[in-house]
Amino acid sequence: MNTIRSSFSPQPLKNLVCPSKPTSIFFNSTPSQFSIHSGIMNSTSGSGSTTVYQVPGLCSDEMDRITERTFQRYSYSPSSMPKRSGKGIAIVWFRNDLRVLDNEALFRAWVSSEAVLPVYFFDPRLFGTTHYFQFPKTGALRAQFLIDSLADLKKNLMKLGLNLLIKHGKPEAILPSLAKAIGAHTVYAHKETCSEELKVERLVSSGLRRVVLPSSAGLSTCQSSTNTTKLQLIWGSTMYHVDDLPFDISFLPDVYTQFRKSVESKSTIRGCIKIPTSLGSPPNIEDWGCVPAIDELGLHQEKQVTRGMRFTGGESAALSRVNEYFWKKDLLRIYKETRNGMLGPDYSTKFSPWLASGSLSPRFIYEEVKRYEEERQSNDSTYCDHGFRVLFELIWRDYFRFLSIKYGNSLFHLVFNQVIKRNFAILLDRCLFLGGPRKVESTWSQDQILFESWSNGHTGYPLIDANMKELSTTGFMSNRGRQIVCSFLVRDMGIDWRMGAEWFETCLLDYDPCSNYGNWTYGAGVGNDPREDRYFSIPKQARTYDPEGEYVAYWLPELKALGKDRRIYPGKSYIKQIIPLKFGKLESRAAGRPQPQEMILIDGLHSI
Repeated sequence: MNTIRSSFSPQPLKNLVCPSKPTSIFFNSTPSQFSIHSGIMNSTSGSGSTTVYQVPGLCSDEMDRITERTFQRYSYSPSSMPKRSGKGIAIVWFRNDLRVLDNEALFRAWVSSEAVLPVYFFDPRLFGTTHYFQFPKTGALRAQFLIDSLADLKKNLMKLGLNLLIKHGKPEAILPSLAKAIGAHTVYAHKETCSEELKVERLVSSGLRRVVLPSSAGLSTCQSSTNTTKLQLIWGSTMYHVDDLPFDISFLPDVYTQFRKSVESKSTIRGCIKIPTSLGSPPNIEDWGCVPAIDELGLHQEKQVTRGMRFTGGESAALSRVNEYFWKKDLLRIYKETRNGMLGPDYSTKFSPWLASGSLSPRFIYEEVKRYEEERQSNDSTYCDHGFRVLFELIWRDYFRFLSIKYGNSLFHLVFNQVIKRNFAILLDRCLFLGGPRKVESTWSQDQILFESWSNGHTGYPLIDANMKELSTTGFMSNRGRQIVCSFLVRDMGIDWRMGAEWFETCLLDYDPCSNYGNWTYGAGVGNDPREDRYFSIPKQARTYDPEGEYVAYWLPELKALGKDRRIYPGKSYIKQIIPLKFGKLESRAAGRPQPQEMILIDGLHSI
């Protein structure tokens, strides 16, 4: 049988289409095929260009005070404290739910036991490589955000009488023996929806079923009579609970607007789970382990972020950012007008990194929006409109989570067209695939040079390059920027959208598989939305959202000396454009040529 090869790599094409899952050894991941520039961009253009925005912009003492006040608001009063009627020990397996407030897994473990053991696993698979293109699965910036988040979770648990056990290894290899050693009757954890996480859940459940507890271990009040450790999975990642949807998940609408209108009119949002004033003492553990430094994870961050936004991980920072954005700076009142900005910390909420790690509950944001509207709305109805826009984005986040259940791995993969496969044909360096939930037939390139120019911010288009520099430097990119760079990669370059999605998986602080891959299928025109041609005109985007070139000059200091009217159209004053645009040229503005119709804006690659 002949072997079809792609220009992307020397692997046979069949390995790109149906590859084996890449393997890695913890602390020694397989090198990426592309260089990663996750370090800091040095500037020589003056102090104004090197401003660092700490997010939230509060000192640690103030964040601690905000967290304490928030916990007090959500704590049970002595008269309303639920009765703790359980026996024995329960384990809380923290995953992407690194918070105390509105954590039903933690609460149910507390109610059903006499002692609770919280545990987090540094799973080596999280520090391996991505599925198709072998990029690092977790970049240094997100790893540091995770480290911050765990240190904060440990601190907050200790304030409530518990601690956090830190383990290195696969949960399915450690949890069964841990449960047996301490006699835990139940492991509580939040339910995930994507294939890799679901596989881990199945392996853990299988391992726990083989654990036979001594009769002295006690049983949870909700258990059957069999004396084995149970895995209790709890839904807790969305604003609307999956059980409260007005339809079965298999009938989830394929158009977002239909979904939103249905849940808004027929579903209610559950209240946040409150916090007991004390979670009691944990079991006796000899070695709790330490939150590791980043180099212990086999990653290296050359130095701290010195340009753009520097995010602090953890629930305390998350609650403080909500307080800062809603109450201290009163920014919700202008969210609708500013949400398409690109420069600085306050054009949007910046909640998404904490939502992705589970340090912030979407239901808490909902309750804060409603509290804000009640306390500050007065006679100004525009407050409600701004609050609606924030909730609108949270519903998008819910929608992608539910889509991942309905469509499964079609969010992640392409199917090689069987006719082409049988004839061993290639079209230049491109291959014909059926992709996404709708199995759209598309031709994608995996050209390494083009992709690297995009990922490294060397395309010759300032708006694209500035956004990609920001991503690699800070781990964040604006909502608007994500739509623009996605459209450029798949529409103008014709590059396989999975390459972009996996690069975002490496770089983003707010990466979660449902939102990331769901958004990329939309941007590539292979998602479940029927509107297929979703092209963003780079000239129009630059004129509309960075008309004076402030954003591009911030990230590309060599453009700062140019006049404001030349920064987004620098011509020969900037590097050569790697490809022409699919529709028109940058100079078409001056010539008065019509631009193609802009794609319908659905707030694309969402980062609230």
